[in-house]
Amino acid sequence: MEHSLELKPEWRRRPGEELERADVTAGIDVTQHDFGLGSKFSVSKDLPPSWRARLRRMQLWQQRSRASTWEERSLREALIELDKLCEDLSLPKGIKAEISVLYRRARAARLTGGRGTHQVLAALTFITCRLRGLPRTEGEISRTLTARLGIGNYEALRNLRRLTKFFTQKLKLKLFRISTDDYINRFAVQLGFSTHIIKHAHELYRALPKKFKQTRHPLSLSAAVLYLAAEASGEKVPLKKIGDITGFAISSISKNAARVRELITLHEG
Repeated sequence: MEHSLELKPEWRRRPGEELERADVTAGIDVTQHDFGLGSKFSVSKDLPPSWRARLRRMQLWQQRSRASTWEERSLREALIELDKLCEDLSLPKGIKAEISVLYRRARAARLTGGRGTHQVLAALTFITCRLRGLPRTEGEISRTLTARLGIGNYEALRNLRRLTKFFTQKLKLKLFRISTDDYINRFAVQLGFSTHIIKHAHELYRALPKKFKQTRHPLSLSAAVLYLAAEASGEKVPLKKIGDITGFAISSISKNAARVRELITLHEG
């Protein structure tokens, strides 16, 4: 009984303090290798230099003692890398927590052995984003691999797709397609478009035939309708800028935009 976790809420401050309400939490953080249950302390700048140096040495040994085995150290390093990855992709803490849980599941099932930590985390990040309907593209996540590992874009993308398929099958997960509307909203914000352009882009998308929408990737459709909506509003946006943000080639966006314009003209006619 002494070693069991107490999952009931823990009162961390008295009612009425600071936020005028009590902070109630179970005190467990799955993004930490020890679930955030280990002791932590910081070093005050007000202390003399000799004391600060002594306390920093104690802090270092205390951190090492929190991860005594190689498995704990490996998990700690992986979760530190996950923190950096989520920061690069601007992912919320809730998503990071879900990725941490998936990573622990994969480790427990011995699916991570012999595979690069960065590549495993990237695949699990993409899977979690798809499961939660968060619009993050393969290109965005593979670019973080390129930056961190120094590998080519094609190799990073290939590894991401291969590991995504592997973990999806082994962990028995079902991925859902991110809607074009979600991509339109996200890319429009990144491009700095007005609400008028965003609304018009959604209208263009809804005007397209259902059969055509089913045969096109949501990314390519969102890029095409955003380009046409901006053009109709008199705002000139270079195709290259849209291509850089969406990760699609300029020629693909141009062809899709031409096809969308043709279909909408026929629909209105």
